[in-house]
Amino acid sequence: MADDHTVVGRVVAITDAIAAAAGPLTLAALTHGTGIPKPTVRRIANDLVRHHVLEATPAGYRLGPRLSYYGFRAGRAGGLSVVVPPYLRDLSLRAHDEVSWCGEFFRGELDFRQLVFGHEYRADIKSQTWPSRALLGPSFALTAGGRLQTAFDDALSERLSQTGCRPLTRHSATAPRELRLLLEQARATGLAYEREQVTPGWSCVAAVILDAEERPLGVIGLTGRSSVAAQRSTQRALIAAADAIGRELRSARRGPRVIE
Repeated sequence: MADDHTVVGRVVAITDAIAAAAGPLTLAALTHGTGIPKPTVRRIANDLVRHHVLEATPAGYRLGPRLSYYGFRAGRAGGLSVVVPPYLRDLSLRAHDEVSWCGEFFRGELDFRQLVFGHEYRADIKSQTWPSRALLGPSFALTAGGRLQTAFDDALSERLSQTGCRPLTRHSATAPRELRLLLEQARATGLAYEREQVTPGWSCVAAVILDAEERPLGVIGLTGRSSVAAQRSTQRALIAAADAIGRELRSARRGPRVIE
């Protein structure tokens, strides 16, 4: 986020930078990442520490307990963080402990929120970098989640269908005509599947979560090394989970019904 020279904008930029980091950020890293003058970063960050929005550690700044409280309060309103976990556990069990995950669309990215996985995937999860549009560019559409995000963005879908994208593996579908067909299928079915198009030996299937106006809220998916993701029964279970999550979110946002 560029420095907009407003107090609120700078607070958000600093908090966003820390939230996106894999670990604590030093003052120098925050200054470089936000483009905000170092004295201003120090003053705002220390003010946020005093208000428990951030914490100061020997390694740098990290998110503080007040944000956890805000997240909890937001979750009680029926957000994905509260609704999704039972579905993730069920999907992972159905898929023999494959990685089940959920992501939420935020500011043009698919923000991966939660994961459930078997013990055999522990080392992989710790060492892997989750894909993003910022990291992969147009090739993000080769991922199952990225394909769904692209398919429901008319301008992005049309552009990619004309230009194609660079391959990530020898299995990547990158020709414009091929991509157009895959995107049209994803838009029509709400489901996307890829096998070794992003990482050799890995496959992924994902279903889009829609709101009452048929706008995409996020994605729920399964990733792993086995062929479970390709099975029709797994894909049907994933679509059913996405539909159920959407209904539950819409119900929570309408609030409780009062019977007279």
